[in-house]
Amino acid sequence: MINKRILTLLSILSFFLLSVSSFAQEAKIYEKYGVTVETLQPGLSEGDQAFLFKGKDQDGKTYQLKEALKKGPVVVNFFRGSWCPYCTKHLMNVQDSLGMIEAAGATFVAVTPENQERFAKLVEKKGLTFEMVEDSKLDIMNGFKVTFDVNQGYQDMLKKYENDLTVTNSIKRASLPVPATYIIAQDGTIIKRHYDPNYTERMSVKDILSTLQAQ
Repeated sequence: MINKRILTLLSILSFFLLSVSSFAQEAKIYEKYGVTVETLQPGLSEGDQAFLFKGKDQDGKTYQLKEALKKGPVVVNFFRGSWCPYCTKHLMNVQDSLGMIEAAGATFVAVTPENQERFAKLVEKKGLTFEMVEDSKLDIMNGFKVTFDVNQGYQDMLKKYENDLTVTNSIKRASLPVPATYIIAQDGTIIKRHYDPNYTERMSVKDILSTLQAQ
């Protein structure tokens, strides 16, 4: 009969090997999306207190989350940059439904590491009427724990399309946010989040509205 201690050790070893295999598979997927896995932050969770940030918007005015929350809930979206078609499409969807978000008592703000000159052009071109904020030192991204460093393969791919993150990012560094969305109650508590390193996935406007209307 196999000793119980040996069975326990075998069980622990099996769990360890499965964990290593699972991590390797996950890492391979994340690398596909440009993520240097060891730098990937886990994101704030529902129930956490939001990081009360401030920064310059597209008009050079100071945006403060603390002040915005006095008016009602705030939807914070992390925007990779005007070069990202998935991000732009999502923001256009939000713009199309912005009236309904505001009717639910909330406001929407997008945060990006891209320099203000570039995203201000996107705002004007697409007619976006919500505020966008420059995260010039990655303080906001780090405050929400959504930052990662971009791997070299993805950087090289972007450069083929004449986009060098060390040039287009305000901080001149190849770092991006997970394109996460956080819905924050007036007391600063995160009541809903969408966090997925897969940049093709976003929190839908439908989910945003259903969360706000349930409050």
